[in-house]
Amino acid sequence: MISTSERRLAIRDAISDRRFTTIKELMRDFGVGRETIKRDLAAISEITSFYTTPGKGGGIHAVDGWYASKRYLTAEQEDLLERLTDGLQTDSDKHLMETILSAFAMPKQKDS
Repeated sequence: MISTSERRLAIRDAISDRRFTTIKELMRDFGVGRETIKRDLAAISEITSFYTTPGKGGGIHAVDGWYASKRYLTAEQEDLLERLTDGLQTDSDKHLMETILSAFAMPKQKDS
């Protein structure tokens, strides 16, 4: 089970990725009730640009042009891309893969 803050960030990302969703879909995806989703939406309204429309066909819409903040590769995704880099044939392809990893890899903790 994920924490409340993790769920709220995941809801923010779902709104950003899908561009339109419903409370019912979010309830199903996150295994929580309607009131929990409503509280989560209220809590993330400061960091998420969305609006709601009522009634049949209504739901939660991402505001045009808004997307969630930078998201990172999982450790498994990063590992796979690093392994694939070794098999790339050209220096330009290797450089391109390195730029992808640099842009989306989770920042490393500095040793103190």
